[in-house]
Amino acid sequence: MVSSEITSIVKEWQSYLELQKNYSKNTREAYLNDVKAYFAFISNYSEESVSLKSISLVDIRLIRSWISDRRFSDYKASSSARALSSVKSFYKYLEKTRNIVCHSIYTVSSPKKAKTLPKALSKEDTLFSLDKVASLSETRWIDLRNRSLLTLIYASGLRISETLSITKQHIKETEYIKVIGKGNKERLVPWIDNVKKLILEYLKELPYNICENEPIFRSKTGKVLHRCNFNSELVKLRRIYGLPEHLSSHSFRHSFATHLLENGADLRSIQELLGHKSLSTTQKYTKVNLSHLESVYNKSHPEAKLSLDKKPLNPK
Repeated sequence: MVSSEITSIVKEWQSYLELQKNYSKNTREAYLNDVKAYFAFISNYSEESVSLKSISLVDIRLIRSWISDRRFSDYKASSSARALSSVKSFYKYLEKTRNIVCHSIYTVSSPKKAKTLPKALSKEDTLFSLDKVASLSETRWIDLRNRSLLTLIYASGLRISETLSITKQHIKETEYIKVIGKGNKERLVPWIDNVKKLILEYLKELPYNICENEPIFRSKTGKVLHRCNFNSELVKLRRIYGLPEHLSSHSFRHSFATHLLENGADLRSIQELLGHKSLSTTQKYTKVNLSHLESVYNKSHPEAKLSLDKKPLNPK
């Protein structure tokens, strides 16, 4: 399906993304899967093996057919937009290293992404989940793992990938957790004493020996825990207790930011804690909390107090 020359170039490109662009492992894998799917489409479309010549001669019709095929295969617009970005990245590498220019790939616009707001959990569902996640297994150390991991996400607003990278070395720090986020951006997140105590309790029960710089969260077999394994635990939690369908490791990160905002934290501080590059990303939470902000306004603003009985802020 793909020539050996293309396979070799793809390996070079992956190394380039890692060493020169500092892309994370997850990003590199996503790009690789997108490009492989693109090659598979070209092969089926042309009914021949994909070569350096064939990918350099693709036209707008083929690229649009590929995007259209993804749409009919129920891929989300955001997924196809990323796939197109991945393929463009590969062509840029070809231009840089092989002097091969394919103008067609740059003339196709990315599919418009649906504007979705992050979904946070209520405080009640959050606290209930943190309690009940420690009762899903018959093994104590796994229950302690689940509780300490989920509590760490909610207490610190970490991404699941950042949480799963925590090592014993991190725990030695008394005040801050130093994490490497997207784009290899480093940030400091305050330690919460209660979270550290949960993690230390988990480590006492962990039946496997791990080194100082190895991730502490482990699977049943002692291997490094993957996000899919933990997400399976959260699916189990949802189903057993009838919790919201949007409950996920990421929803606890959103809940961290949402509950901070509801309790008076400013957006700039939340941006720093979440590791967002742009404040506009963090500002999404103001839309999520519009009803809360309206309630605060009605209770606090002098003009609102004077006219609240006569004219509601948001009459229906």
